[in-house]
Amino acid sequence: MFRHTKSAVVAAITLLALMQAVPGQTGKPRNIDAFVQPFVKAGQFSGVVLASENGRIIYEKAFGYANADYKIPNEKNTRIGIASITKLMTGVIRSRLVEEKKISMDDKLSKYIPDFPNGDKITIDMLASHRAGIPHRVMPPEQEAVQHSSVDMVERIKAAKLLFEPGTKRLYSSAGYTLLARVLEIASGKSYAQLLEEYVFRPAAMRDSLDFDSEAIMDRRAQDYWLDESGPINAALKDYSFLVGAGSVFSTAADLNRFGEAIIDGKYGQELKTRLVGSENNIAGSGSTNGHRSYLEIEKDKKYSYVVIANLSCGAFDTIQQGIRDIMRGKNVPPPVVVNPKIIPNPNKDLSEFLGKYRAPDGSETELFLRGAYLYATDIKLYPTAPDCFFEYKFFGNVCFVRDAAGKIKEIQWKGSNFSLSWAKE
Repeated sequence: MFRHTKSAVVAAITLLALMQAVPGQTGKPRNIDAFVQPFVKAGQFSGVVLASENGRIIYEKAFGYANADYKIPNEKNTRIGIASITKLMTGVIRSRLVEEKKISMDDKLSKYIPDFPNGDKITIDMLASHRAGIPHRVMPPEQEAVQHSSVDMVERIKAAKLLFEPGTKRLYSSAGYTLLARVLEIASGKSYAQLLEEYVFRPAAMRDSLDFDSEAIMDRRAQDYWLDESGPINAALKDYSFLVGAGSVFSTAADLNRFGEAIIDGKYGQELKTRLVGSENNIAGSGSTNGHRSYLEIEKDKKYSYVVIANLSCGAFDTIQQGIRDIMRGKNVPPPVVVNPKIIPNPNKDLSEFLGKYRAPDGSETELFLRGAYLYATDIKLYPTAPDCFFEYKFFGNVCFVRDAAGKIKEIQWKGSNFSLSWAKE
């Protein structure tokens, strides 16, 4: 696995940042740059930031490496995975096919896939709103490195047990959106990549966006990285075909901004715009998969918009995104605090007592397992900070295990700067 010493990474990325510095910046562009730079210098951000005001780009800048092995810097037009923002694009396709009367939100899944278990209970609307009971992921991580077709994925999803009766609850499901993408293919007679081009990319003039194809060379594609105590490390290899329709698109910051503007401008239909505008009078979407992250937000009248995409997955991304949001909304933003956890040698006598499955109140699950001398929660590596407590770099979360009166592990308390989760041990 590729690995830099922390000092080498910090020095190299700082040099890149200084080389790209834009002289004479004032106001919001200056404030954005000042907010992002500490994370760049700490080796905690690699990607592209774009901000727009009243439909005019006021800030666009790339940081870090697209390929750290060869010291190839990210550029403004570097392609980075946008993860779950793909689901918004699937929503655009669905909306257009509904308008063309090729599909209905009330259609039963069995209309398109007759042998799908409980297909007569699951509607298109349930798939689109995460209420079908389908698990988030449906296969082990090692199978996510293998190429899959949308037809293959349907078979995988068929074999997964429903987590609840369709329509009775809501649970975020990427597999549900992959199933929805296959339904859209069947209803239209076109591949998902063709649907993206026709209904999403072309209307918005998104010329640098494409659906993932592991056999095709992707120009200007950034490699994916995670962060650990020594700096960036290679993310596990994935074939993102397992996330078709749910997290399979690669794009640029400028193209994502065009996507947001196309929604606001009604290029995908007025109904979609009305449905997506939230209580804060904006449209927002985010994504996190493996070693890349994305965020898009645009105000309903285009008073502001901003995009952050990163090929280094860590919790600094959330702080940067939230800071830029406040800056674009005209708030006074204090200098950011760069997280620097104190990782210690493992103080726990027996890591095996932490192993097993844990369930959240919403029914979602995570599994703790050992890989070498470290605990993992799915693909998240836990670094010891105290007895029963750990730190994870993906979301900058503090993970502490709670014991019952007999001293046995009963739950996980997982807390970050803007979230708090509890997972009960099964």
